[in-house]
Amino acid sequence: MKQRNIVVFFVGLILLGISVFFVSGDMLTPYVSFQEARSHAGQYVQVIGRVDKTRPVVHDEGGFAFTIIGKDGSRMKAIHQGPKPQNFDQTEQVVLLGRYSRNDGVFVADSILVKCPSKYRRK
Repeated sequence: MKQRNIVVFFVGLILLGISVFFVSGDMLTPYVSFQEARSHAGQYVQVIGRVDKTRPVVHDEGGFAFTIIGKDGSRMKAIHQGPKPQNFDQTEQVVLLGRYSRNDGVFVADSILVKCPSKYRRK
């Protein structure tokens, strides 16, 4: 009886591990360049860049659109359905998690992470 319980426990543990792996697939997304995001349209990825302060942030019902600049100087339009992060206007760098939409020609961000360098400067 004890041996059967141990086997059932380990089988359950293995199944739990497999399900966590498949469910967390979106949380383990790699950083990719803008070009890679465009070429892998529809795939969940992370992109990093600077907010283009020369182009306006366009607010619409339930979200906003903006442009980001990559390390190589390329630009990409992005949209986010949700509130603008608190430090978005002062941030130097943003990380966008989402998918590139080939049909719309924009990166559709599920999440936006802002990095404000003033928080990390030594005084």
